[in-house]
Amino acid sequence: MKITADISTTSSALRPGREWDPGWMFRFGRQGAWHDPSDLATLFQDVAGTLPVIADGDPVALMRDKSGNGNHARQINAARRPTWRQGGGLSWLEFDGVDDRMESDPVIFAISDFLTCCAGLSYLPGGSGWGALRSRVTNGIYAGLSNPSITGPISNSGGQIYVDGQPAPNDRKALRERLFTPGVLEGRGLLTSAFSTHSWQSFSYWNTSPPGGRLFGYVEYEGDAGPDIERLRRWMAQNTGSAL
Repeated sequence: MKITADISTTSSALRPGREWDPGWMFRFGRQGAWHDPSDLATLFQDVAGTLPVIADGDPVALMRDKSGNGNHARQINAARRPTWRQGGGLSWLEFDGVDDRMESDPVIFAISDFLTCCAGLSYLPGGSGWGALRSRVTNGIYAGLSNPSITGPISNSGGQIYVDGQPAPNDRKALRERLFTPGVLEGRGLLTSAFSTHSWQSFSYWNTSPPGGRLFGYVEYEGDAGPDIERLRRWMAQNTGSAL
């Protein structure tokens, strides 16, 4: 077996003087995605990526993946684009709870049976929208499913769901209520076979009515959670304004 590492100046490896960020987890070409609303250089008002987001309230049509895998999130329909917002030192995508959502092209997972996902988010009270940590766009496969009034299990893709590092309630309504306050939602040990080769989305679920709320960041990577999950949770909590 031949193992190579990227030692170029553009490598994501942690270097002296650089603070840890999720790019560290992708330094050896691991499959996954990193969507970061705090980085304006990755946000655009058009899907072609020619019109940058520059001001609070701008619509977001494209959020580029910072993992190096090209798993960008986009919305072709102008009426369904979330807006970029900032305040209190934080930045996020704001979803209107009517039709806003972002979608990503299929990812092929080939080296592990498991997927780790982590998002900083909060949902607005009320409404009837379904939310999820990760779901397929075209059918009802999900992890971290929540709803303001309907109960039931929160994952049908295996694994364990956590909120702020603690096991999440295995009930859709209880999970939604917990996420009225900004928090870090994690999925560990999710089955890559449930998601591989299918278009997907975070924050929203399937083609159902989407929820209103805020997405502060999203990271997923192929493989077990490993020791980096603690650093990822702290990083996400800082960008979410959540006190672990």
